[in-house]
Amino acid sequence: MTTTDTTPHDPRAAGVHWDLAPLVADAAAARARLAEALDRARGFADAYRGRVAELDGPGMAAALAEMAAIDNALSRVGSYAHLRESVDVTDEENRDLTTAMDQGMVEAGNILRFFELEWLAMNDGDARAVADAPEVAADRHHLLSQRRFAPFTLSEPEERMLSERRPAAAAAWQTLFSQVVSTLEVPFDAGDGKGERPHTVDLLLAYVRDPDRDLRRRALETLYGALRPHTPTLAHCYDTLVGDRLSMDRVRGHEDPMDATHLNNELERHVVENMMGAVEAHYPLAQRWFRAKAGLLGLDRLALWDQYAPLGDARAVRYDEATRIIDTSFGRFSPGIADIARGFFEDRRVDAEPRTGKRGGAFCSSVAQDARPYVLMNYTDQMNDVMTLAHELGHGMHFTLSNRHQTALSAHTGLALAEVPSTFAELLTFDHLLETETDPGTRRALLCERVEGAFATVFRQTVLARYEQRAYATRRDGQTLTADRLSDVWFAANEAYYGDALHLPDDYRLGWSYIPHFISTRFYTYAYVFAHLVTLALYARYRAEGAPFGARYMRFLAAGGSDTPANLLRPLGVDLDDPAVWDAGFAEMERMIADAEKQPAG
Repeated sequence: MTTTDTTPHDPRAAGVHWDLAPLVADAAAARARLAEALDRARGFADAYRGRVAELDGPGMAAALAEMAAIDNALSRVGSYAHLRESVDVTDEENRDLTTAMDQGMVEAGNILRFFELEWLAMNDGDARAVADAPEVAADRHHLLSQRRFAPFTLSEPEERMLSERRPAAAAAWQTLFSQVVSTLEVPFDAGDGKGERPHTVDLLLAYVRDPDRDLRRRALETLYGALRPHTPTLAHCYDTLVGDRLSMDRVRGHEDPMDATHLNNELERHVVENMMGAVEAHYPLAQRWFRAKAGLLGLDRLALWDQYAPLGDARAVRYDEATRIIDTSFGRFSPGIADIARGFFEDRRVDAEPRTGKRGGAFCSSVAQDARPYVLMNYTDQMNDVMTLAHELGHGMHFTLSNRHQTALSAHTGLALAEVPSTFAELLTFDHLLETETDPGTRRALLCERVEGAFATVFRQTVLARYEQRAYATRRDGQTLTADRLSDVWFAANEAYYGDALHLPDDYRLGWSYIPHFISTRFYTYAYVFAHLVTLALYARYRAEGAPFGARYMRFLAAGGSDTPANLLRPLGVDLDDPAVWDAGFAEMERMIADAEKQPAG
């Protein structure tokens, strides 16, 4: 059996960089492949423009196969450029390549847009007849789901114009935000005897889980002090993007700023709103924990910098150990997903070392159907980093299996469903660690982290979504989103969550300023809420059923985006039409809190 790479790595995953050569040789090759894909797209347009309504089942199948091949080629080179820039946003060649790819993707979209528009223009009866043809079974849901966008789709010239303006109107502001946050460094003394040294945003945030209360406080104060001079620029980036998105909503006829996200996620507005309302109704559950944790830490009341303070001293986890932990925890559930995870390490498809110019946070890129996914993270030797790595590899196993069993057009799900496999992978890793960890301080920290990880995903991400709703409402009412206004909206949304159970310092008014999700994809965060509550319910079923559930779950992963979330989840026992569907998730959170409350502070 193949094993993971157990070569010891320096602290903070030093030297753990990915190898992009299997995707594309270099920037010149990427540009050449882009040109080839664009030529192929033009040939497709010459062959099919004006003929979509005439296609029968076999003809539609042939057209979709060619479109999938073009999409796959574009995805490979576009992902290559994105991955290069994400590890060094300051490199001029990387930025130039991304610009070229952005322009190429716009051109490709404009060339191919006729196909979708002609398909949407067909009457429902004729479209259904073609979609029901056996030859297009693999892409049936893709075809039918496209038609939900018909009421919000403009003419081809209008769509072309909107696509052409996007790099300047949106991507440029996103890039500016990323450059400001990712290159921000501030001198900070971590009290480790090394004196002051430069710290990025991610390195400062890593200290919020440090046992030293003063260090946690100083790290957050330093972070917000470093961000403050940049908040006018960061606010302007967000204000411009929100204003642009609201303009596009008016043009397309969306009634609510969240509607476009709901369409992409294939979720009904009332399902999402009911879910967020259920979360808010359970804010007292979080506040109960904050009060209990204050007692466990010997404090009268938690402050912001105590929110993620470990209950006990969690040991450091070097990167090489993290890979072994994940290998074992995944393997207990399924040897197949363990093999997928090993491939990331053996093929050097993980970039884990934090460094200046590298994008913050973490992600898994699916890349293309005929390529393998890549993971980016900033590994800082914290136990929480193990969970982050497991999370991104959960995406990786989903992408791998769906690409293996679906077409390039049907492999991907909306954000909400995409977060289920990643969250499930975290729970697998947590359970393994809780069963095998012998260090008492680390066990206490894990129990605390399991609760607070759920809180960060379910409660906090709801706070972020409510913040976005209020920000968009403010902008829609004709008010510029200045740094002060965003700070007011941010603080109010957080006060509703924390209540009087946790003290929020005034500096936390800037907590909105470095979060990339607001910039990259609006209302991205509610997908995490949906996924976590669903996954907690699924994991309870796995504990109860064992292997039979595992087999159904693997079929779910392999199904990719071949059906709606409601239909894909129903065989796993989750019915989104049931008003009580969220109860199982909160019951699991109650169980986690009860386990954590039993632990001595230590």
